[in-house]
Amino acid sequence: DFRIIHKKEQWHYLRCLNCGLVSLHPRPTTQALIKKYQKYLPIQPKEISEWEMMMKPVFDKSADLIQSRTKINGGRLLDIGCGYGFFLQEMKYRGWKVEGIEISEIGRHYARDKWDIHVYSQPLENVGLETDSFDVVTLFYVIEHVNDPLGLLKEVKRILKPDGLIFLRWPHSTPIVRILGPFSKKLDLYHTPYHLYDFSPRTMEKMLTFCGFKEIETIIGGSR
Repeated sequence: DFRIIHKKEQWHYLRCLNCGLVSLHPRPTTQALIKKYQKYLPIQPKEISEWEMMMKPVFDKSADLIQSRTKINGGRLLDIGCGYGFFLQEMKYRGWKVEGIEISEIGRHYARDKWDIHVYSQPLENVGLETDSFDVVTLFYVIEHVNDPLGLLKEVKRILKPDGLIFLRWPHSTPIVRILGPFSKKLDLYHTPYHLYDFSPRTMEKMLTFCGFKEIETIIGGSR
């Protein structure tokens, strides 16, 4: 059972009355999304620089959190949806061995050319990475964009070492949509049709637990 909580053009966001998960209907195909994401990232140097400044506090705090939780110096880290590679460069500077995944050609080439970082062009499920090969896997504002988040998390669990860490950042927009009421339609906080899901901490914890993750911790991060 569900009810519609947001509409934009032909798109509807449905909230499950049982578990609270919010999902988009109808859903774009994976191929259509990959095509859209080729133009998702800005290409002009000024806009890229602004993007870096906006995300730097997030990446700095995240790097500190990861190192405080793992106690590892120089481990192996994979960033899924790495964009221009700014977070990977920060972790590389801190002594980590880093790799990325980015389907946007703009971001992928920037990370390769600017930072000399290896970035895969295909989604994680298509890359075929070795089991138990990474100490940390990060996803910054990615999980809400993928068609099969459960499948993605299972694959992350497979490639992580037994004591490895998954680090997720995602927006939880539904409470804000509820508070703003009709005004939320103008803001389009779901970035229709890019956000296929909206996860609450409860639904995210259920999904992570189902995939075999333990010691799950949720922190409200904000912009910093």
